[in-house]
Amino acid sequence: MKNIAIILARSGSKRIKDKNIKLVAGQPLLFYPIDCAKQVPLIDKIVLSTDSEQYKKIVENYGIQVIMRPKNIAGDNSKSEAALLHSLEVLEAQGEKFDNVIMMQPTNPIVDPKDITTGLELMANEGSSSIVTYTNFKGFFINDDDLLARPMSQAKDARRLESGAFWITNVVELKKNNNRICKPVSYLKINDLSAIDIDTQYELEIAELFLEKRKRIKLESYYKKRPYIGDYKDYYGDQPDPDGVIRNITTQNEVSHRGNLAKDEIAYINQLTKLKDKQKILDLGCGTGGMSSCFDNGYEKYGLEIDESVTDLTRQAYDIDKLHIGILDKQTFKDSFFDVIFCFHVIEHVPDPVEFVKNIHRILKTHGKLVISTPNFDSALAQRFGDNFRMLHDESHCSLFGEQGLKDLLIDFGFQVDCIDNPFFDTEYFTMDNLERLFDTSKVSPPFYGNIMSIYATKK
Repeated sequence: MKNIAIILARSGSKRIKDKNIKLVAGQPLLFYPIDCAKQVPLIDKIVLSTDSEQYKKIVENYGIQVIMRPKNIAGDNSKSEAALLHSLEVLEAQGEKFDNVIMMQPTNPIVDPKDITTGLELMANEGSSSIVTYTNFKGFFINDDDLLARPMSQAKDARRLESGAFWITNVVELKKNNNRICKPVSYLKINDLSAIDIDTQYELEIAELFLEKRKRIKLESYYKKRPYIGDYKDYYGDQPDPDGVIRNITTQNEVSHRGNLAKDEIAYINQLTKLKDKQKILDLGCGTGGMSSCFDNGYEKYGLEIDESVTDLTRQAYDIDKLHIGILDKQTFKDSFFDVIFCFHVIEHVPDPVEFVKNIHRILKTHGKLVISTPNFDSALAQRFGDNFRMLHDESHCSLFGEQGLKDLLIDFGFQVDCIDNPFFDTEYFTMDNLERLFDTSKVSPPFYGNIMSIYATKK
C-alpha cells in the first residue's frame, strides 16, 4: 500500500489574517502537519496543495512538493475533496499513484504521528474505505432531553464528535464518491489536545502554549550540557575554590559559611513551620548534613546524598531511617511525601535534571514548597567573562542553567514559580575589591549579583 499525505492550505483567512503562516512557537503553522507527516513511516509522499506563491516558497524549504491549486477550487466555498482530487490527478499525470490519501490541515498543529500510523493500520485490518477521527463528549446540547435532569457526566453515554485532525481515504473510493468519508468507515479516537482546530486568535494562543512546551521538552533547551564528571572521591576533601582558596566542606567553618550563604532561603523555609503542624523537609544533596541544623526543629528532617564517603558524618544529622544514600529516582521516597524540599547547589551536578525535577514533583505534596538554588550560567558575568566565569571552575557542573531555562523547566513539569532571588548585596562578597575585578576579564570572574539564583516554587 502506498500512502500520500496531502496538506490543504488555502490563503485568504478571514478571522486570522495569514493564519497558515503565522509564526507559532517559532515556526509557520504550515510546518506542523509537514513535521507530523514526516514522522509517520507508512507515509510515502507529502504534498502541499495551495493557491499561494508565498506558501509555496515557505514550504519548499521543508523539502516537499507543492501543487498549485486553480482559482476555481480555491474559493471560500470550494470543497476540500476538489483539492485532494486535483493533487492526485497532477501526481498521476507524473506517473505517481497511491492507494490511500491522508488529508491534513495547518489548523490542526498538534496531531500525534502515532495516531496516523494507528489509523492506517486500522484501515488495513478492518478493510475500511476511510478513517474518521473523533473525541468523546459527555456534556449537554441545548436540545438534549436530559438537559434539565442533568445526570452526572460519568453516568452519561459518551457521544463521538468528529475532529478535524486528519482523515484517511481510499483513493479509488474518494474518486468514486467525491467524499473523504466513504463506507465502510472506521473510527479512531484521539485525545482532545490533538483535536484542537485553530479558527480564532484564542485557539491559536492555546495551541502555541502547548507547542512551546513540547519544543522545550523535545530539545531539552532548558540548560546547556557539559561532560558529566561522576567521581566525587575528593569532593569532601580539601579543594581550591575559583580564587585559589582551599576549602573543605566538612569543617565547621565551611558549614557555617554555607549556612550564611543560604540564610534567606533558610529564613523562608523556617517561617513555613509556623503555617502547619509537623512537616517533612528533604535536603536534597545534604552533604554532611550541616544545613539540617539550620532548619527549624519543628520539621521532620530527611536527607539525600549521593556520595557514600560522607555517610558517617551525615548520619550525625539524621535518624538512620531518614537518610538516603544514592540518587533520586522513581523508587526513592513515596509519592506526595514531603512538605518542603531544599535543593541548594545540586541540580548543576545532575546529568539528567529533567528527570530530577520530575521526581522532585512526584515526592512533593500538592502545594508543597521547593527552594532550589544554582549558579546562573546565563548571568551578566557569565556572558562577560566566558570561560573565565567562576562557576565553570567546578568540573562536576554538568547541567548549566540560566534563569529562564530553570523557570521554564519548573513550570513545564508542574510547578508555580513564586519568586526568583539573586542573593549578593547583603553577603560578604559585596566588596570594592570584587567590584574592581569586574574590569579584568583575563582572570576568573568575581562574585557578583546574578551569579547565583534561588527560585521559590510551589507544586501545583
